[in-house]
Amino acid sequence: MMSIKQFLGMRTQQELLTSHDIVHPKRILNKNLWTIEALREHLQWAVDVELYTIPYYMSAMYSVIDQASEARRLVRSVVNQEMLHMQCAANIANAYGVDLHITAPHYGKEVPHLDFTENPNQPTKVFSPYSTQIGPMDVERINTMCIIECPGEISPATLNPNSDEYGSIGEIYNAIRVGAAILRKHIIANNNQVAHFQSTYPEVSSLTVSKDGCEGLTQVNGLIDLIVDQGEGAAWPDEKINRDVPIEQRFEDDQKEQLSPEYQNHVDDIQPYWDHFQKFTYLRKQTLPATFPLNFGSPRGLQNQQILVSHFGHFLQLMNIVFNPIYQQQLAKENGISVEQVQHEAGAEFGTTMYKVGAAIAACWENGVVPVFSTSQSQTEQ
Repeated sequence: MMSIKQFLGMRTQQELLTSHDIVHPKRILNKNLWTIEALREHLQWAVDVELYTIPYYMSAMYSVIDQASEARRLVRSVVNQEMLHMQCAANIANAYGVDLHITAPHYGKEVPHLDFTENPNQPTKVFSPYSTQIGPMDVERINTMCIIECPGEISPATLNPNSDEYGSIGEIYNAIRVGAAILRKHIIANNNQVAHFQSTYPEVSSLTVSKDGCEGLTQVNGLIDLIVDQGEGAAWPDEKINRDVPIEQRFEDDQKEQLSPEYQNHVDDIQPYWDHFQKFTYLRKQTLPATFPLNFGSPRGLQNQQILVSHFGHFLQLMNIVFNPIYQQQLAKENGISVEQVQHEAGAEFGTTMYKVGAAIAACWENGVVPVFSTSQSQTEQ
């Protein structure tokens, strides 16, 4: 069997590692009309957002010196679920025939496709100071995690394809839910569906879209429910929001609700009953653990940054193969091998490369430098 590196095609590490400023997407001109192009665009956005959270949360987690600390273990549980969420978002995207393109996130500016000032709960005012730069597990990073996972509100204004940005992750998925229902005839059953984590969530009916039509739509909605409920939790309906109650108290009240049993991880989650927003707002009230001190300019640290960039670049390549059936077919044709061979080779390297990424993040912190995930100038200056 040939190595993955021998048939990666045009999606090179350099291409995938070059992150860019957010380019606000063009507005869809069909007023209140979902097209398959609009839905596919939204599904690419969902994958972008899920990927964005993984290096950001992982970096904060690995910055903690005490591996057994509550904070590190709670964030690890969120990282694992974000990987599940990316898988689920990719499965939905593939069910609707999206040609997914997975590139390095750009940190330090806006979270892709989200404008938190549009969230009526105004998380950027409540959770401040905050920073979207990669950094240690400190007040700024925890506040940013709270902002990313903050619930939005159910609003008909967000349920059409004309929105350029959304106030919360939940609003993106609410819009996708509407578009997916209208365009359910486009669902392709069993189109490159990835089903890791099933043993961790045995009560979830399906982590894939294996049906088409109405049955497939039920599976799509189930995956959206899993992503949103584990993440920010269900959106707060208007009747639940008492405008006379300070927003901080609303967050406290929301923490009293438990995650649905089928979405709880009882394998390695020390708090399986809470969604991500609950975990992060809890950590915000605790004394944060000690993190590795920075020693900018350390030759060993700079070397570790380059190692991380290399491992992360290869991980991006593998994700493009694992989650994109169109790319799999292209690689198979160009190299005269079967799609099954491409899938096997990529799958065999996926877990090992993910482990290497984690080890490289840890090595950066241990050698006094901030982890780096792209070749953009703003990232290399960290």
